[in-house]
Amino acid sequence: MKKTISIIILYLLCVPSVSSQEISDTINIHSESVFLDGIFAHIGDDVIFYSDIDNQIFQYQTQGLSISNSVLRNQVIEELFLQKIVLHFASIDSVVIDDSEIENTINQRIDFFKNQLGTQEKVEEYFQKSITELRLELNPVIKNQLLIQKMQYEITKDIDVSPLEVSNFYNNLSADSIPVIESQYQIAQILKTPIAAQASVEETLSKLEDLRNRILQGADFATMAILYSEDPGSSRNGGAYFNVKKGFFVKEFEAVSFSLGVGEISEIFETEFGYHIVELIDRRGNEVDVRHILMTPKISNIDMRSTKEFLANLKINLLNGEVDFLDAVKEFSTDQETRYNGGLLINPNTNNSFFSISELEKIDPVLFNELNSLSIGEMTDPIYIKLSTGKEAYRIIKLVSKKDEHIANLKDDYSFLKNYCFNIKKEKVLNEWYRSKITDIHISSKDNLEQYSFYKNLIN
Repeated sequence: MKKTISIIILYLLCVPSVSSQEISDTINIHSESVFLDGIFAHIGDDVIFYSDIDNQIFQYQTQGLSISNSVLRNQVIEELFLQKIVLHFASIDSVVIDDSEIENTINQRIDFFKNQLGTQEKVEEYFQKSITELRLELNPVIKNQLLIQKMQYEITKDIDVSPLEVSNFYNNLSADSIPVIESQYQIAQILKTPIAAQASVEETLSKLEDLRNRILQGADFATMAILYSEDPGSSRNGGAYFNVKKGFFVKEFEAVSFSLGVGEISEIFETEFGYHIVELIDRRGNEVDVRHILMTPKISNIDMRSTKEFLANLKINLLNGEVDFLDAVKEFSTDQETRYNGGLLINPNTNNSFFSISELEKIDPVLFNELNSLSIGEMTDPIYIKLSTGKEAYRIIKLVSKKDEHIANLKDDYSFLKNYCFNIKKEKVLNEWYRSKITDIHISSKDNLEQYSFYKNLIN
């Protein structure tokens, strides 16, 4: 079970702006927190318990963080302290997170747990709670995560880093403080999504048409969505998405949503996720409230096996030189994001096509293990993957190139250095904000807080 916990921690670490304490909160909701050890500090209307500190230290230790206990404890206290300050002023500034955003994020977390543990029943068994109880306990944790993320964005949204700043930053680094760049992989894929049998498509369309007719005859759209929609992000919310701006949905969904009149029900239409009907609840310029029902044609085991066999035969043809890899990507890959760039996967953290070892381990441990056995130009056998749309697929991965570990330089690692410089600048702006706010918040503790260097730096 420790392996499962580690996987969940890695997933949460990949979520943008999710703090380590919030990760700890999410992981530890399966065990009752008993605050017998009392309160470490009051920060505004919030508190830090000694058990919060101990829980976070434990989470770092399970990740194999190899620093001394005293240093780790100080680091955890600093993180918790600063998070509580952000939450306090988020409340003062009336920062609000929409309920639908909280709901959607909770759904994503629970879906991730299901994917890792196998079934809803196994999730409930692991956490020793029903899904309903789990959702209730996740709600305040997720809300705080999103509040911190939004507040930090407001504080740092005007930060920019110019090429001159990056150059000056790099040139002023001492030789022993220049970052070391991990080994990096450039990889490409041919991804094939199984095509549902025509009978399955027709069955889905028939069911969706029946639901649409029932709604037009007076059935409640939200109730039908709860009962029948296969969109995990909205079905529990009656199929609704609120305050959605242009660019949030895939283009087919957006085109239909913004073409409807208030209260109008769309015809059935298709996106990469499946087949939909949509109702426009309200529209305010370029912002809409909608609800929808999603149904996806069922893929059989025969369809899955057929797709895997197709890719296995394609690999043989590629190795024999009968087909060029780039031509095969264009002709056979069903992934629209990589189909027209040679199949190259793009790193969302850097917006380039290279992934570090640690990033691959976090994003896709299975893929990382496969790549370890490849030389440049070699390909994997077909690998199963579950896509963000919920669909299942197989893909062949090719190792296009590899950069060995090296000391960063401006020519080869400009994007990395720009991001590195940006994060330092962002941390500086946040620290200045903390210093400006520290005197405007009530803080008390049984401990002498001035023994912690971060606190002394803030008040001085």
